[in-house]
Amino acid sequence: MTTADLLDPAAFGAVGITARIHTRDRFGDGAYANSACTGEKTLTQTLGGPGAHFRGLMTGTHTDPDDPTMALDRADQVAREVAADARSPALAQNFSERLLLEEVPCQDEPPGHWVYGRTTTLEPAPGLSASWMGTYQGSLNTTGAAPEGKEPCGGIAVLRSGNHYGVLEVDACLGTAAMSSIVRTALSQL
Repeated sequence: MTTADLLDPAAFGAVGITARIHTRDRFGDGAYANSACTGEKTLTQTLGGPGAHFRGLMTGTHTDPDDPTMALDRADQVAREVAADARSPALAQNFSERLLLEEVPCQDEPPGHWVYGRTTTLEPAPGLSASWMGTYQGSLNTTGAAPEGKEPCGGIAVLRSGNHYGVLEVDACLGTAAMSSIVRTALSQL
């Protein structure tokens, strides 16, 4: 597993993002998903696994002093991917299932709070899968769940490919077709 297994800026150009995207990489431990829903846990706290590769994709060059994969100005963050090698396909499947289960409660939030939409699962081949959920702004959440028939604005995906697993957060406001494309690209590179 290397940074070559992670998304690059060209993937976002393919779905219409024309701004220049900068990448920042690091290896180690840290937060891996939307802390506003799942809490401030690190990957090691959740899985007990070794370090992971972190990649931030952003339109600005100023990064968080505590984590260079996070843009200092949240509006500059396009996406962030965290991926690692689980050392076996069975363990990668276990880790990806656990990571997905952490995000599922975010599909049920009080009206007015942002919420994830239903889970879409892609399984293009054995040992290769991705499950993703779109993000919906609080103004669209009037019932405690994502509205039907509305487009998401980015989202989160949990990926698994052989021994590799990962989490991809997309902050750019991408709809269903663009999110599906990005998730497929991330999965093919993982």
